[in-house]
Amino acid sequence: MRNELTRRGFLGAIAAAGVGLEVSENRVAAQGRPQVEVCNPLRRTPLSLIIDDSCPVINKAYYWIKQRHDWRLKYKPDSAPDGWEVHYDKLDKMPHAIPAAFAAEWGEWCGEQGVRGKFSMVPFPAGVGRIDQGFPGFPEQELKDWLRVTKETIWKSFDLTPEMLTHTHVVDLKTWKLTDQWEQGEWVDPPVDQLTEYITAAMQLLKNVGIACDGVTSPGAFGKRKEIAYARAVLDAALAVNHNPRPFYFLNMEMEKMPEVPLRHVDKAKGHAIASIIGCGGDWFGATGYDTSNPDLFITADLQGGRLPAVLAQECPAILVGHWPCFYVNDRIGFQVLKEVKKRLDAYDPDKTKTIWMKNSEIGRYWMARELSDLSVNGAECRINTKFPTDNFTLALHDRALKRVQVNGTDLRQVKSQRDFRSGTFLVNGKETFVAFDLKAGDMALSLSM
Repeated sequence: MRNELTRRGFLGAIAAAGVGLEVSENRVAAQGRPQVEVCNPLRRTPLSLIIDDSCPVINKAYYWIKQRHDWRLKYKPDSAPDGWEVHYDKLDKMPHAIPAAFAAEWGEWCGEQGVRGKFSMVPFPAGVGRIDQGFPGFPEQELKDWLRVTKETIWKSFDLTPEMLTHTHVVDLKTWKLTDQWEQGEWVDPPVDQLTEYITAAMQLLKNVGIACDGVTSPGAFGKRKEIAYARAVLDAALAVNHNPRPFYFLNMEMEKMPEVPLRHVDKAKGHAIASIIGCGGDWFGATGYDTSNPDLFITADLQGGRLPAVLAQECPAILVGHWPCFYVNDRIGFQVLKEVKKRLDAYDPDKTKTIWMKNSEIGRYWMARELSDLSVNGAECRINTKFPTDNFTLALHDRALKRVQVNGTDLRQVKSQRDFRSGTFLVNGKETFVAFDLKAGDMALSLSM
């Protein structure tokens, strides 16, 4: 099923490019020019796994619950616990730390299974210690092992992002002391004049240990009431710390409607933009290890029910969200659910022709290329100008069964099946031709031969 909005958006882009084409399928066909559509990468729907609340060494759930409990007793003693604090009675069952050896096991499994996504690295988790200075009370070697595993194993398949500084209390950057405000409490509506400095500090701590992040993760609803200003602050911080003009942020979830990939603060002339990555469901892996854990909510055993089949049927990015503690806590309940969900997704797409696992940054950059590249069609040539490069850029040329396709003078290889369709190839299916290549910044020309 083709995405009608994508088709209209592409034809609109052609008209905006000033090449004299009306936004009309009949007009395009009458002039003998191929009707062109930008498809999902390699004609596959993106899958991605977001891991939140992950950080080196400590079990952030344990510290969040304890700190929130202490804060509530001090400031709102007559209120009832909510959120994760309802599990305060389980603190004696929760480990204070999650070992690097488990992170290695988890990361290696994801690599072997082809699972890709985003993995948070809270840089000053719960204020216990800075990632670049060590964690008092914990073995120094454990932090070294965690950083090694993160960079050598997890980073291969996952973007690494700060989840702001502590994911508990807001930090006073002048003293590096914790305040009584909460990053996902008072800073749902953050002071705009402090946002860039705060996010810059989070990115810089990761850079200090050799991690150049591709985006950020919001702790809870951090920034939600000032999302546009928040997105601007993330883009500015990414440019300042990592010279990254095309980052992403994860803030929002869409539980019922189809998720999109909104782009903010676009500057086509400079090639700058930021993508909002939106999760398509709840954390049904188990969150703290003691919350809802049910693979059926993602995808049922008959492969028909659950949130993922509905999203995949509409060819929208299906982005799963889980919290790191549950993958280790309570007999690794989250890891068990993940393995079952992956097994079912493999059964849903046994020949790997429908879906493709991607990092969050890869999804964001693809959507930038899709929406912000200028394309024009003139006879047997299609030209693309962009400052938003991406891998696996995929076009559908309708009403054209091509015999030869060249990109900037280089022949693409023809393949016979969707299973073999990769970047650098083209596939003819009836009267349609699908073309995939790595989109480079600048001008690219496709030569199309019948």
